[in-house]
Amino acid sequence: MSPYLSRPDATLTGVLGVRARLTPHRPAFRFLADGTSDRVETWTYAELKRHADAVTARLRAGGHRGGRVVLAGRPGLPFVAGLLGVLQAGATAVPAFPPTNRRAVTRLRSILADCVPGAILADSRHERRFAGVTDAGEALPPLIPLDDAPSSQGADPPGPTAPHDPVRPTDTALIQYSSGSTGDPKGVELTHANLMSNCHSIGRHIGAEDDRVGLTWLPPYHDMGLIGTIMLALHGGWPLLMMTPEHFVQQPARWLRAITDHRVTITVAPNFAFQLCADTVDDEDLAGVDLSSLRQVFCGSEPVALDTLDAFRKRFAPLGYQEETLIPCYGLAEATLLVTAKAPGTALGVEWVDREALSRGRAVTRDELPREREGNPSGDAVPIVGCGVPAEGHDLLVVDPESGRVLADGTVGEIWVHGPHVAVGYHGRPGPTATVFGATPADRAGRHSGPDKTYLRTGDLGYLRDGELFVTGRISGLLVVAGRNLYPQDIERTVDRADPSVHRSVVFAVRGTSEEHVVVVAEVRDSRRTRAELDSLHGRLLAAVAAEHGVRPAGVHLVRIGTIPLTTSGKIRRGAARSAYPERTLGSVLVPSDTCADGEPRHGH
Repeated sequence: MSPYLSRPDATLTGVLGVRARLTPHRPAFRFLADGTSDRVETWTYAELKRHADAVTARLRAGGHRGGRVVLAGRPGLPFVAGLLGVLQAGATAVPAFPPTNRRAVTRLRSILADCVPGAILADSRHERRFAGVTDAGEALPPLIPLDDAPSSQGADPPGPTAPHDPVRPTDTALIQYSSGSTGDPKGVELTHANLMSNCHSIGRHIGAEDDRVGLTWLPPYHDMGLIGTIMLALHGGWPLLMMTPEHFVQQPARWLRAITDHRVTITVAPNFAFQLCADTVDDEDLAGVDLSSLRQVFCGSEPVALDTLDAFRKRFAPLGYQEETLIPCYGLAEATLLVTAKAPGTALGVEWVDREALSRGRAVTRDELPREREGNPSGDAVPIVGCGVPAEGHDLLVVDPESGRVLADGTVGEIWVHGPHVAVGYHGRPGPTATVFGATPADRAGRHSGPDKTYLRTGDLGYLRDGELFVTGRISGLLVVAGRNLYPQDIERTVDRADPSVHRSVVFAVRGTSEEHVVVVAEVRDSRRTRAELDSLHGRLLAAVAAEHGVRPAGVHLVRIGTIPLTTSGKIRRGAARSAYPERTLGSVLVPSDTCADGEPRHGH
């Protein structure tokens, strides 16, 4: 690759220019238009550059250099060109879901109000959907079509010299809003230097491979599906195959089939996707599937569950999947993307820790437990999957969130991060920026260490062991019951495993008159059951949670499939479920609630 990548002023727009000159005919991005290999659209680097240049020209003609441009197109090749075209224009890209449903409309309305863009890039066939985004009397920013063919379609590839890149590394390149933001979104401001640093770190972590081929179905509007796939592929110079989240969720086997058809070597997905494949892909869908080409399989974006990884391994190891290729990782939008990751080709780092000690904030390993991964005969330990070591050049601490005191190995606290991946802050929010991005740890005497080195407070909980990070949950999602810390994802796994009729579950806490109570909502695969059958299932779920976690849920609600709110990519939205619960808008309950409206258990049930 050109020495341009090692220059301190290098940016992704400059990388595109160099690749379009040095390897103009090399495939850059491919898109599975229908989720299969029957309709594959391909752009070379030269074609991508021409399309990006056309977007840049339209933006500059409209006077949008230096402003903010919302990128609200569907996943696909025009979206990639739109992203790079915005960056080339010296503008700030604001990726957002197009307004295709009520939740997306609400989210987009909030984003527009927060960042006040000068223009919106969108697919022309969706233009009419934007009419309902703004309130009556409010003007919508100009809509610029993403899918217009560039006028320079037939131009020759650019010459061999490196381009002049007007974009500076310190310029704001991107504002990314949390995937769950709706009413009060916070936009994380990332510079071009942040993006390059993250791509450099991931590239060094996975190494160079001449025949690397990537695949993603993640939504391209946020860190993992944007920076960890699209930007990383451009930076590394390898082709990326794209498909939509809908095509994956509708038929998860399409992901596995695309790996086989295109000999994919690197891909990425959250934990739920591995579970979805293990649970729903039928044998007939796997005819001819071969996963032996995979070398790096990143798993992040949500807690990584050992039982999910075991289920995926058992199901797909006969088809060439090797668990050593799996790379559990941890990151967040405020740190661009990557914070820690397991070394490729190594065994999973798994610790079985005492459940009761963990609820008190200590990760105590149970050496007396069997070392084999299968099963947990004593029932008093929980497995936690390690997420590897910090990215190069980054300092990671686990800190008491109240005192700022740095905690010893094996003690659970808030994860703090310092390094070049850490973002500038939140757009237009100096108060939260100072609080979240300007933390200083206290020394052993309890005094704060000073302002020279500040840390990002992630809001996530975890502990360190010999330099490796083990993530246990989020502070905001922690259930504190009778002085014990309970993690909702652990209880959800218990519920999901307790009976094969449970499709998925969500766990959250509600405030009663005196304390918090745990509530379980479980989707039932077959709602056509007798009252006795439903009562029996209700009792089994109550007993499983009580036995494994030492707490009796105040309510276990059995609902129909499709009731629990999810993100577009299929992740559970606990906050939305908790908000809907008091209003009784979660859907049709198959078993009457045993919980009063205030969250207190009914007596005598």
